[in-house]
Amino acid sequence: MDIRIPSLLRIKPDALFKLGKYLRKNGFGRIALIYGEGIEDLVGRSVRISLDSSEITVVRREVVRSNDVADLMTVAFDLPRGTQAVVAVGGGVAVDAGKYIGFLNRLPVIAVPTAISNDGFASPGASLRVDGRRISATAAIPFGVVIDTAVIAGCPPRFTLSGIGDLISKYSAIADWKLAYHATGEAINDFSVMIALQSVQNLVTHPVKTIDDLGFLQLVCGALVMSGVAMEVAGSSRPASGSEHLISHAYERLASRPRMHGEQVGVATIATGWLQGDPSRDTVLHVLEETGFLASIRADPLDRAAFLSAIREAPSVKPGYHTVLSEPDAIDRLTGHVEQDPLWQDLLA
Repeated sequence: MDIRIPSLLRIKPDALFKLGKYLRKNGFGRIALIYGEGIEDLVGRSVRISLDSSEITVVRREVVRSNDVADLMTVAFDLPRGTQAVVAVGGGVAVDAGKYIGFLNRLPVIAVPTAISNDGFASPGASLRVDGRRISATAAIPFGVVIDTAVIAGCPPRFTLSGIGDLISKYSAIADWKLAYHATGEAINDFSVMIALQSVQNLVTHPVKTIDDLGFLQLVCGALVMSGVAMEVAGSSRPASGSEHLISHAYERLASRPRMHGEQVGVATIATGWLQGDPSRDTVLHVLEETGFLASIRADPLDRAAFLSAIREAPSVKPGYHTVLSEPDAIDRLTGHVEQDPLWQDLLA
């Protein structure tokens, strides 16, 4: 088994100012620099100062505005000779683009997320588009992850709350994986399970759960990295993605106004946890309440009709992927619960 994990990991305030130092220390003097749209205006000055002070040469600078595979392949096969690493600065689109470009060129990737709305920045895959259709593509897990928690603290709150929603979903994903083992004999990687559960347990036991606290943000960032590593160890997305993700993907297709991935996943985790009879569901609700996630959703609820339709269509999102939604009468039970339980009155409208 060939398992790769980030060798460079820096999560702290003002980490951007030391980005060049981190690159130089790891032998990367010539880089391709990938920015997300609008990100250079936000942090470009800090990045330039850091790179210049360590004499890092940017051999190609690219602003990515989409995650279309054809566009990314054009960039990937046009990198100058002697490029030593790909540095991706921005949100999910930029980091996924950087990971895929690095994968195609067999170059190490340093992910520098400016928001932590999900665990994708540290995962071995990339969410891309082909002919307008969303796909999950193989990509390299980053060689390095550099996160400036001061930058994260400055993001709109819903970005960080989305990351918390994605993180808490590991309870549901692991429950589904174990269910698949008993129902179909699908193999489970116990070490991957331990990493995934430990990542969310760190969140649960942390005494302070306010998203403007730098210590808490550091913990959430580290936990999301651990989730990405769990997927690398498993060789699949199983430890991080189950029935709750299927509902989210279906909702994204059905809703007239889809939400951030982690927001949808967090809400779906409440539903699937009930269906699974998972004892951690009370913990999930407590954490989502304490962090402000539920308050954010109540202020702008998901679409009720689209969410109920997403539950019905979720199993078709990934045929053959056994989850609690594959069980007899599961769909009817869950839709009935969502329609009748008072909890859902404020989360859906």
